[in-house]
Amino acid sequence: MDLEIQTFPSGPIATNAYLVIDPETRQALVVDAPPESADALQEGARDRGAQIALIVITHTHWDHVLDAARLRRETGAPLAAHPLAVSRLENPRPPFSDPSLAIEPVSPDRLLGDGDEVELGRWRFRVIHTPGHASEQISLYEPEAGVLFGGDTLFAGGYGRVDLPGASVEQTVATMRRLLELPDEVVVYPGHGQATTIGRERPWMVQIASSSPA
Repeated sequence: MDLEIQTFPSGPIATNAYLVIDPETRQALVVDAPPESADALQEGARDRGAQIALIVITHTHWDHVLDAARLRRETGAPLAAHPLAVSRLENPRPPFSDPSLAIEPVSPDRLLGDGDEVELGRWRFRVIHTPGHASEQISLYEPEAGVLFGGDTLFAGGYGRVDLPGASVEQTVATMRRLLELPDEVVVYPGHGQATTIGRERPWMVQIASSSPA
């Protein structure tokens, strides 16, 4: 049986949160916790008879983490992130002066480095450190299911912004080269917008990887 994947575009800039359910154990993995996503994710899990077992944060930009502390508190599920995300999660910076976007601090229960695995039933998601848009950004790749949850690493037609503090063109190029090693049929679930595939994005990724220094 295939993984059950539900997408929840949430918050003022429609950031995608994902509810990923193992159909056999009914255990669920949440990828990112954008504003206004906590209720929808929990309702989605209840509607499908699933239990949220882990929350993974791909990177610490406000639109991916604003509901993280609340979701962790209300579900009891541990929260996992890259080691470089710890200080940013524990000492978050509000994105604007809008008090409704204040970010509650949270400490990760689990650290995920490059090459680590996240288990969900029989599925094994490999952690790939994919910096560029953010130094702490990680992606989750499940080869049997052929899926990649990449946050703002890779979109349909482009990659995450590199004009933000902590972003890096050189790291983005290196990350694109690394993702080119994945099979064409891998479905990419991005932090914004519709899903795509590695094969669909490969032409421009190859161009960037071959023409830019890293």
